[in-house]
Amino acid sequence: MSSSSSIFRRFRQAVAPVIAFTIMVYFIFHSIEGNRGVLAYWSMQDRVSEISHVLDDVVLLRKDRERQVRALRSNSLDPDLLDERARIMLNTAHRDDLIIFHHNGYDLP
Repeated sequence: MSSSSSIFRRFRQAVAPVIAFTIMVYFIFHSIEGNRGVLAYWSMQDRVSEISHVLDDVVLLRKDRERQVRALRSNSLDPDLLDERARIMLNTAHRDDLIIFHHNGYDLP
């Protein structure tokens, strides 16, 4: 009887540390692998840097478009830009123009 009571006593002494260890493992696992864990945080940081690069590109494109629109306004109309846009839209050229065909297969310097 004394051997079985010592086993139960040791078992009861070991239950609390095993439960505490299991809870710790659970929280550690979810702090690394969970939806809001370290790996998800790193993934979001990578995505934020990608999106910031896209934002920079879009801001530059918008500024370029705004500059073009400003140049086409009646109070600051640039005749060269107007002539260039008209030729592109009408697909025409002046008889003295030199036309160089550029294919996308090679890069210009």
